[in-house]
Amino acid sequence: MTKDPIDPESTPTFHPAPEEVLECARSIRPELEELLGSEAEQVDRNLAELLAQANKGQQVDDRILDLLKQDEATYYWMAEFLSQPQESRGLQPPPGIPETSSAKKYICPIKNDCTWYRRSIEIPVRTCPTCNVLLVPANEG
Repeated sequence: MTKDPIDPESTPTFHPAPEEVLECARSIRPELEELLGSEAEQVDRNLAELLAQANKGQQVDDRILDLLKQDEATYYWMAEFLSQPQESRGLQPPPGIPETSSAKKYICPIKNDCTWYRRSIEIPVRTCPTCNVLLVPANEG
């Protein structure tokens, strides 16, 4: 499913803050299987390793961006994620309803290397791909 790496000459340039890149890496992990199919496991391992390095104080944001740019699906997911203000990363209101509702943010309670936004209470809470534990609401983690 991996396509040729995205041509940097034909794509927008990102200059997100390092913490935004780390949040993007944590947030894409639960989506990788849907985005990449059989290749998701390897990308997830790479992201988990990079996030562990970040937790030890290493600067890895450029390496995360490079990794996510290697596949069209992860590149466009990343581009959309990084283009949204953090407070709007959630549910979009139905047409005609002016209120904004936001998805509840869940995180890994052990390593904080996975973030997921629950867009509906009908969607079961996911597990962390690293620790294999249920994610918890961010305010309780």
